[in-house]
Amino acid sequence: MEPQISIILPTHNGAKTIAQSIDSVLAQTHAAWELLVIDDGSTDNTREVVQKYCEKDARIRYIKNETNLGIQKTLNRGLTEAKGEYIARIDDDDFWIIPYKLSAQYAYMQLHPECVLIGTGVVVYNEKKNEVFRYLLPETDKDIRGKILSKNCFTHSTVLFSKRVALECDGYGEGVEAKHVEDYDLWLRLGTKGSMTNLPLYAIGFTLHENSISAEHKQDQFAKDNALTKKYRNDYPGYSGAIFRGTLRSMLYHFFGLVPKGLQHSVIEWYKKNW
Repeated sequence: MEPQISIILPTHNGAKTIAQSIDSVLAQTHAAWELLVIDDGSTDNTREVVQKYCEKDARIRYIKNETNLGIQKTLNRGLTEAKGEYIARIDDDDFWIIPYKLSAQYAYMQLHPECVLIGTGVVVYNEKKNEVFRYLLPETDKDIRGKILSKNCFTHSTVLFSKRVALECDGYGEGVEAKHVEDYDLWLRLGTKGSMTNLPLYAIGFTLHENSISAEHKQDQFAKDNALTKKYRNDYPGYSGAIFRGTLRSMLYHFFGLVPKGLQHSVIEWYKKNW
């Protein structure tokens, strides 16, 4: 059976968590997929963990970058290797929590050929796999277009998108200007080619690491988000509000570290649901 969906799973030293990600793919009711596990120069036993799955299921392929190329080039290698019409994404510490995630997205794409990108809602877990909070994202193309200059309206491990259109858009940006925002950059380009949507389903479990709360690259990411807002100002509405929001967000983030640890998850929950 030729795959309809190619699932790209990049990993770097992900041996401790990747099994849960792969198991969640295997649990999907939509069977016409291939899983491309692209090992970006791991030095742990990731290969051994993945090879056990490859031996049991021919739909799983292990691909190794002999040196660490970084997430952008690794994702583009996945696009090049993919055989499916659509691309799905999952990270090595995330997992799909409903078995019909792919089938629901694939069915929507078949009914709406103008759609090039579809995501879902998210359940956020801490590193102990306890649920912290959950949120949905803007659902309709109109709502997404009205907000996408202000915020990334898609969580990477939720998406399904057209491989053909992504390649027409030259895939993930590999330049320094897209580092840490390579997904957001691609969504903005995809949105110039067709419609976008999010299904109102809590379909993925996203792991929130404690060190990501005070992420070292956040200010750089905020600056690049603002640069993308300026770049696509003529493609989407709300430019002035988006620039104001981006500037305010960057300023407020300086004070986030002063928030007591016990309240930081609540602040992030409010931010995800309301900002």
